[in-house]
Amino acid sequence: MWSQILSCRPQALGRRLPLRLGATLLALGLAACSGGGYTTAAAPTPTGCTPSTCGAAVLTLTDAAGDFTSYTVDVTSLKLTRADGAVVETLPAKTRIDFAQLVNLTEFLTSTSIPNGDYVSATMTVDYTNAAVYVDNGTGTPVLATLVDGSGKPLTTLTLTVQLDNRNHLVVAPGRPARLALDFNLAASNSVDLTNPAVPVVTVKPLIVATVVPVDTKELRLRGTLVSTDQAASTYKINVRPFREMVDAGDPVVVHTTATTAFEINGTASVGAAGLMALAALPAGSLTVAFGTISSADEGFTAARVLAATSVDGGPLDRLHGTVISRTGDSLLVRSGWILLHGMNDDVFSPRDVTLTIADTTVFTVAGQPTAKPTKSWPSIGSQITAFGTDGTGTGGNPTFDATSGRLRLELTSLSGVATATGSAQLTLRLQSLGERSVSVFNFAGTGQTSLMNSNPASYIVTTGTLPLTSVGVNAPLRMFGFVQPFGTAPPDFNARTLADFSAVEALLDAGFGAGSTAALASINSSGLVLNLSDPLLGNGGIRTGPVVLGLKTLASNPTLVPDTTGPDLFAIRISAMGQPEEVEMFNTFTDFETALAMKLNGTVKVERIYALGHYDAASNTFTARQIAVILQG
Repeated sequence: MWSQILSCRPQALGRRLPLRLGATLLALGLAACSGGGYTTAAAPTPTGCTPSTCGAAVLTLTDAAGDFTSYTVDVTSLKLTRADGAVVETLPAKTRIDFAQLVNLTEFLTSTSIPNGDYVSATMTVDYTNAAVYVDNGTGTPVLATLVDGSGKPLTTLTLTVQLDNRNHLVVAPGRPARLALDFNLAASNSVDLTNPAVPVVTVKPLIVATVVPVDTKELRLRGTLVSTDQAASTYKINVRPFREMVDAGDPVVVHTTATTAFEINGTASVGAAGLMALAALPAGSLTVAFGTISSADEGFTAARVLAATSVDGGPLDRLHGTVISRTGDSLLVRSGWILLHGMNDDVFSPRDVTLTIADTTVFTVAGQPTAKPTKSWPSIGSQITAFGTDGTGTGGNPTFDATSGRLRLELTSLSGVATATGSAQLTLRLQSLGERSVSVFNFAGTGQTSLMNSNPASYIVTTGTLPLTSVGVNAPLRMFGFVQPFGTAPPDFNARTLADFSAVEALLDAGFGAGSTAALASINSSGLVLNLSDPLLGNGGIRTGPVVLGLKTLASNPTLVPDTTGPDLFAIRISAMGQPEEVEMFNTFTDFETALAMKLNGTVKVERIYALGHYDAASNTFTARQIAVILQG
């Protein structure tokens, strides 16, 4: 469960209390709140479950990006409904989730035994009563938003049912896990009004999509407590505990490792068999976090890197996670930080910048690079970091964090920008963001070997090693992951280690039509959906490709949305009707989707919003989508 401080609604870490007094009050405040953070019960096993009558259901959760620094809500229920009407609850307790942290990750939510059968829908209940949603107000500063529903009323509890594609139900049977992948789409679920930047208003109409044939383009995170280790088989077993929960979420899961799996255990890095041996020395119940992939053949999980014990929560140390936005000597300013006080079970989001102090005595590690020898110069502007040390009282208006006697881990940092030049194993680009933060928030002073060589966001140099560059041209939008060059040593400015096929960065199309329009689509047929740009109800929608936004109203003619024929697609229709339960219908084929949509648009049903994810070709004015969602008002 993500943190709350002094009440059930998370507050800013601005007016700080003395550390231990604050921790004591925090504990008292949390004890008074309902939630999963201090629950220790395991997930319930359905009555009468046996190896022959039940099978394993694996549920994963991710999020499509939105304009949020933090989006923390309580998920109180996640039920699966079988074709015969039987309903199974898969969550053992209320789970507090910051969906903004899932933009670059997929979270392993649970693996649980449920009765065999054909499951046709999933129902998620989200409680916004104690939600904490922070919006970037345009200056890079997180601001707490006011949340309302579609009618402008304060939010309480919302329940949304997702009907799975008729051709692809979740079929549970003994012997082979069945996976359901859920996506809480922040971009399509929320509309942000920044008319008053000091008090943003977010209108929430949740859109959750689900499929049993996911396309995994993100790293998957699997959290849990250690059960046992099998060094001969290069595996270990955990009880799944997603996010910050203290509840075992279903059945134990086996994690596979390889000779190249990178481990960090109690702050010490190792690799392969040596790492697994160190893991085996830990007591059962030790916290673990693995990052890796799920096999589509058997839903097995293989870890690329593993954190364990105090490398997860810090043990006797407090923990800070965030993005470095400036540095002066050994003093680093960290934005959008999450702080975990040792001995507590919940992180606290800090909308105020945190001043982090490091020293030569700080122990440094690099995520996924067990043989690296980092020093205190390695954290630089844009670095995403996790520091372990002592959280202290604020000075100069900002909270402070002292890691001089602790540790600091450099995490993979995301980057986006537009290519301005290409070379041998090197790119120059116009930088747009680091660590999901706009370039405008960073102060690059001190990054260069001299002041004249400081990192320049207008001409940002990236080394790419052996990553393929043949299809990258000038003006190509780029998205990659890696590490910022150590402080005071640029250029280069960034060292790319992995990338999300940046030769074909996905575009997001978002077209809104106010309260709804019956003329939003010029045509609907098996060839595609044609947007009606002349509809006076069309808002300031656009097509965003990486950091570049193309306004829909600037297009010369109506764009056509067509399905992507190269892989699994996902299409959704969400319809809201007065007095009717909220429901999303899923389709894996465009033909089924188009037919259903045409039937629903009967002249009275209105289109509120169209959201698509895929690739836009300006020459043909065609948007090729692997995901389309249409929100209707009945």
